[in-house]
Amino acid sequence: MLKILAVSDSESPGLETMVSRFPEKLRDIDLIISCGDLEREYLEFLVDGINRDLFFVSGNHQQECDDDVAGDNPVERLLQSLRAFPEKLARCIAGQSDLHGRVVTYKNYIIAGFGGSMWYSGRGNEYSEREMAKTVRQVERKIQLFRLRQKILNRPPYDLIIISHAPLFRVHDEPDQCHKGFKCFRDFVEHMSPLLWLHGHIHLGDVKKHQITVVGKTTVVNAFGHKFVAIDKDKIEVSFMHAQANVS
Repeated sequence: MLKILAVSDSESPGLETMVSRFPEKLRDIDLIISCGDLEREYLEFLVDGINRDLFFVSGNHQQECDDDVAGDNPVERLLQSLRAFPEKLARCIAGQSDLHGRVVTYKNYIIAGFGGSMWYSGRGNEYSEREMAKTVRQVERKIQLFRLRQKILNRPPYDLIIISHAPLFRVHDEPDQCHKGFKCFRDFVEHMSPLLWLHGHIHLGDVKKHQITVVGKTTVVNAFGHKFVAIDKDKIEVSFMHAQANVS
């Protein structure tokens, strides 16, 4: 079984209480996954408190340009976005690098990431459908090569977990350009059949609310606030409260 603490977009006072007062009750958590738009200090607090590895992608607000410098000039905003690009690639939290466009392994799982949101202003970590589709194809090839290697070596296949900030097109997304999901994510699900897809970006108002959808063989979960996700073979359970942490 794999147990994940997934977080995104909004700091959760309830989770902070659990980590501060009852860290021993979270010792069965295997890893922390962030789907973006959370402060570095908050993520490092979780990593230090639970003492587990962090896997993350950046959200759309984490690489914004300075409004005071750029003003309303769209050309200057674009130039600032381009200047910030190397910093975005070098982003590192708690010893881990942004997973955008990258593929790693953890135990018997492949984990890949897609950060940012749909392009809508040019002032943050944003991508056009075409730009994201290019990254998705690159990730697909990396995963296919890894799966081929496993097959040649006669090793069991690894299940696939995807971390993104933006949602899939017409799965938990919203009609405005900022919160629209990527169509290439739907294509990826069809081609690669990940076991689990965790995303953020879509605010639910209540951190206790769940947004879970099954697309083909893939369980898609909005990690807004925090969610505890347990994977037992092909069975996935999602909850707001951790089974071992009663803070009442």
